Amino acid sequence: MRTLIENIKENSPKLLELKPKQKEQIILEIASNLRKNLDFILKENAKDLLVFDKSEAFRDRLLLNEKRLEGLCEGLECIARLDEPIGKVLGGFVNHAGLKIEKVSIPIGLLCVIYEARPALSAEITALMLKSSNACIFKGGSEATNSSKAFYKLVLEVLEKYDLQKCYLMLESKDEINELLKFDDLIDALIPRGSTQMIKEVAQNTKIPLIRQDKGLCHIFADESANLKQAVSIIINAKCQRPSVCNALESLLVHEKIASELFTLLKPELAKFKVKIHAHQNAFDFFKDYESVVLADEKDFENEYLALELNVKIVKDINEAIKHIHKFSSAHSESILSNDHAHIEKFQKMINSACVYANASTRFSDGGEFGFGGEVGISTSKLHARGPMGVNEITTYKYLISGDGQIRK
Repeated sequence: MRTLIENIKENSPKLLELKPKQKEQIILEIASNLRKNLDFILKENAKDLLVFDKSEAFRDRLLLNEKRLEGLCEGLECIARLDEPIGKVLGGFVNHAGLKIEKVSIPIGLLCVIYEARPALSAEITALMLKSSNACIFKGGSEATNSSKAFYKLVLEVLEKYDLQKCYLMLESKDEINELLKFDDLIDALIPRGSTQMIKEVAQNTKIPLIRQDKGLCHIFADESANLKQAVSIIINAKCQRPSVCNALESLLVHEKIASELFTLLKPELAKFKVKIHAHQNAFDFFKDYESVVLADEKDFENEYLALELNVKIVKDINEAIKHIHKFSSAHSESILSNDHAHIEKFQKMINSACVYANASTRFSDGGEFGFGGEVGISTSKLHARGPMGVNEITTYKYLISGDGQIRK
């Protein structure tokens, strides 16, 4: 294993030699190769689905179809045409000694991305790494083995044309990951995206710096001034459009002054999707006539359901809503629904999550929706990168200093 990783490190400078137009062309060729082989990808994906025995949420993450594959290819084409992220002058000045100092973007180096269930990431992450001139080691989940291999085979067919195949590596077994975690002298950063348990296991067994892509325990707070019709639309979208993803709504907080009216409008819409309600004691009476409701306890507010289940609680004001979010949030995405500008400003200032919305669905926390073409993940860390991680979030910088014989006195 060590020899393999050393080989990637040795070959990675080839990525820095690529001109921006070359990188664009390679990524466009990967997208084209995927389109030509849709039937092959779907056939391999069907093999994984046939033996899949986990939750419906994970099944949805694993599932591929023509629409999703076309969306992937369009995302790759977007990544290809993004502005060049490497070599950008991020700042500059001349110091007291007359030295010209420039802060310039560079790749992080060699990254390792560990992900579960979503095989298309094998292609999406390759494109992001190529664009940012990073080398990468991939490890997909065992439930997506055939699908991930299919994507990587098609990606490699293009990389081999440009002699770049040795800059990337896909691992297949958990034992390989356990060994890889020891190589903190070779790997610059780990990006684990998946369950909290998986991320915890990785973090406990390595000294490699981690950029966490933790669970999405997302909240919406419906303030007393919220537009109720708009609020219903946003809540239903955030919870029901695709409940299996990390930017889906998990906990709804409602101001006590609008609770009765909002729940009257919201319940029939939730019922259409057969959403199970976990109602806090102070909201339970409003859902007595609802088909699927249970009394929530505090543990429920710690759950990322990734399913058609929703926590509901009534709060007396914005301060209680903020306090609740600080206690239970995973720092992913939160939203306030309000027409009170002072409350919106306070919420966005006081909430420390990576993405903080006003009058919009949390479902927009996504690299594609942000215009990045794709994402390595959605970082819930506070250091280095936060939110959807596109090409610019997998770069760092160095200082270039030019002088004319200066010496320090």
